[in-house]
Amino acid sequence: MEREKREYRADELKLRRLRAQFALTVEQFCGKSHLDKATARKLFKGMPVTLTTLSIAAKVFGITDHLELLHPDELVALGVDPAVTVSGETVQEWQVEAHLTAWEKTANGLQYHVARLRHRFLPSRLARGKCYELRHLAVAERQRLEGQLRRHAEVCERVGRHPNVAENITATFVENGGLWWVLDRFEDGITLAERLTEGPLEGTSLKTGMTGIAAGLDAMHREQVVRRELSPRFVLLRKKDRTPVLTDFELAKLLDGVPTVSPASGWPDDPYLAEEVVSRGTVDGRADLYSWGRVFVHCLTGRLPEPGADVDAVRNSTLPAAVRAVLVSCLALPKSDRPASVADILKALKKW
Repeated sequence: MEREKREYRADELKLRRLRAQFALTVEQFCGKSHLDKATARKLFKGMPVTLTTLSIAAKVFGITDHLELLHPDELVALGVDPAVTVSGETVQEWQVEAHLTAWEKTANGLQYHVARLRHRFLPSRLARGKCYELRHLAVAERQRLEGQLRRHAEVCERVGRHPNVAENITATFVENGGLWWVLDRFEDGITLAERLTEGPLEGTSLKTGMTGIAAGLDAMHREQVVRRELSPRFVLLRKKDRTPVLTDFELAKLLDGVPTVSPASGWPDDPYLAEEVVSRGTVDGRADLYSWGRVFVHCLTGRLPEPGADVDAVRNSTLPAAVRAVLVSCLALPKSDRPASVADILKALKKW
């Protein structure tokens, strides 16, 4: 068999993200790939390795085309230009295919829009891109916001692959730092907010949706992440089965000593936010339980009653007693009266 004539460098940054996503040590990677430690270390340090090694690594991380792991310089050598253009329509190896939203604003006042992107060299692969407009900001202000802009990707890395949490592909500046793009795996579907314009969720749709959202929150809480800004517009519903996917984590809170990210001018009026978030009190996972309860009431009734009236709507519903009880508990304004964790919610939902 003819030996490979040259070796190739892998993209060490991408491999670092994949290792974090799959929570693999070098030893664990070697066990799954059957590569020796010396070869694995060369791979992760961006040193030249054979295409066979790249192919084996790709399979460990569930990647079908090992060329995705190549360093950008290697792509150039192969005649592929991975450079970012200044048109705003190309992001690394991704091309904007359609704009899914108009320009909207985040809680911290940044403008953004969402687009569908297609991989330029793997045309069957799609991404959901969120583009932040920063060109009107001074460089110092962009640097101040960097922690908030990176938070979504950090959260996705912590959680790893989960059916109810967005899977991040990359995040990067384009146009000399004037645009910040966050790319996730594409989920064909609509937001929960869009679905609620049609009316309430019923039966299996309601159960599937609220159980999936709770499962996503549970995965985040296990990694010391508080979603904090849960609302229907930040939940995607897959077209194929209407299962939910939590996304847009730029203002999530990390509970392990990492500096918090919050709107400098305070949180905007949001009917799903827990009081302790708005008042900048001490925030833990119970803030998400309140938001989950408010989202549940909206899905149940097709509207969002004022706090207090939402409890009456739940008590008058036909939900199972265990579900009604835990939902009423989640809607308590004092966080001390809410369930201790998402596990209590999931336990009640199993009785549905």
